[in-house]
Amino acid sequence: MKILFVTTLDLQIQTFHEKTIRELAKMGHIVDAASSGPYTFESLHRKITVPFHRNPLHPANLKAVAILRKLIREEGYDIVSCHSPSGGFYGRLAARGLPVRVLYTAHGFHFWKGSPLLNQAAFKNMERLAAHWTDVLMTINPEDYEAAKTFVYKPGGYPVYIPGVGVDTAFIRSLRCDRKEVLDEFGIPESAFVLYSIGELIPRKNHIFVLNALKESFQSDPQLHYVIAGGGENEALNAFIRDNHLEGKIHLAGFRKDARRLMYGADLFVFPSLQEGLPVAVMEAMAAGAAILASDIRGNHDLIQDGKNGMLYESQNTAEFLAKFQELRESEALRNRLAGQALRDSLQYSEEVIRPQILALYQ
Repeated sequence: MKILFVTTLDLQIQTFHEKTIRELAKMGHIVDAASSGPYTFESLHRKITVPFHRNPLHPANLKAVAILRKLIREEGYDIVSCHSPSGGFYGRLAARGLPVRVLYTAHGFHFWKGSPLLNQAAFKNMERLAAHWTDVLMTINPEDYEAAKTFVYKPGGYPVYIPGVGVDTAFIRSLRCDRKEVLDEFGIPESAFVLYSIGELIPRKNHIFVLNALKESFQSDPQLHYVIAGGGENEALNAFIRDNHLEGKIHLAGFRKDARRLMYGADLFVFPSLQEGLPVAVMEAMAAGAAILASDIRGNHDLIQDGKNGMLYESQNTAEFLAKFQELRESEALRNRLAGQALRDSLQYSEEVIRPQILALYQ
């Protein structure tokens, strides 16, 4: 078969799809990819750069549709595999009415229970419309699957639920290292209590919530440190650190290829995100055997059962966050119990379990 992967950003190919593409190529399929960047690798037959924009309403996306529609016609693809809100909608629009099977993976609908009315109006209607051009819609959490079941698809089309794209649990365990090795890099003493988060420095990841909730503790407790690995510039975080004189307590590690290894230097993995589909970072923290404190949102609560394999707090509820943080900090036995169960639970999200289900959709 000849398959075209369509997604908004190169980073999404690197993070979510590269291994699937490699497997499809090994199976003898010809795989091309289209996204807004130059990234390529040896398993791709061809990489096409298209001017996608993350904002689905940006006019550049219409130019991307014209490029993709011409490409699909000329190359005679059997499957167009679409991903991300912009790439997912406009990739399906480009394939509309053409003799090609369309697979769309929703990595988290941009409408969810409790989301802003704009999301409910704009994104839900976009997804509902694009379903008419879709053969198979893959969702990665139960809430999205229930929404997808209400859509109308191409004749014979249908939604499926597969929990994520698969985590390389064996690789994550292979990164285990000495705690001191990680802490020395940031000048943190071994006696410290270390929080760790992974996520872009963008408002949706909500790192500022943890800083505000624990501001007084960071100022008064010399043993409390917080490491955040994630790319991007966030002036609000930098200003908070500067204004509260926390340069030695809050450590912005930037984008790190070894972000998973850094988990082994932490006492508690914190994930305060406001919106997720099914967060890879949380699944990887589970696979690393980390104690986890996360916001109770879609995706997080599909992975974490409060008090069993981690702890959840109502998103933006400072009092509940502080109470559960304090409980976790004071009890190493509790952290170890939760971490042990998280490690066991992570196996159901491993590549060995998930990837065959994804590959079967293409077959």
